[in-house]
Amino acid sequence: QIASQLPSQNYKTVLAVGRLRSEKGFDLLLEAWQLLSSNYPDWTLRIVGSGEQKQALKQQATQLGIEKSVDWVAATPEIAPYYAQASVYCLSSRFEGFGMVLIEAMSFGIPCVSFDCNYGPADIIKDNEDGFLVENGNEKELAEKLQLLMKDETLRQEMGEKARVNVERFLPENVVKKWDELFKSLA
Repeated sequence: QIASQLPSQNYKTVLAVGRLRSEKGFDLLLEAWQLLSSNYPDWTLRIVGSGEQKQALKQQATQLGIEKSVDWVAATPEIAPYYAQASVYCLSSRFEGFGMVLIEAMSFGIPCVSFDCNYGPADIIKDNEDGFLVENGNEKELAEKLQLLMKDETLRQEMGEKARVNVERFLPENVVKKWDELFKSLA
């Protein structure tokens, strides 16, 4: 479902959503956040999720000295308010099945920064248009692209608007139409 309005770019929040497990790469996201958070003390990294690595990740944030700028939220089916209060979305997965969270974020008009991992992000994000794809596992590049969006409200707004439009190709009515055309062409 496409969100009814674009988020306010006044929110100083980078959002990440997912199970707190190794494949989701939250440890890499925390390393990237540590590289830039001191330059953006008014920004928060909000991680929404639950899982087996929660305590280890919280401990890592403390060891990196970023615990005050990271907001941990337990997994919830009521995720829309968190998208509505974010200005940037980050996917730090080592690998993905598809990356539905990217589609959700983009439907709210949020530009995304994602590792170019297998599978999905490169099929969803149009690099340098509605978000950024970075080399898988490259924390420094992840931090650099997050910083580009964090420091430039106009860029966030432009990319967010493009994200909202570009993601419409994943709406059920558009996907069903393509499947229907495929089946008719095979008949």
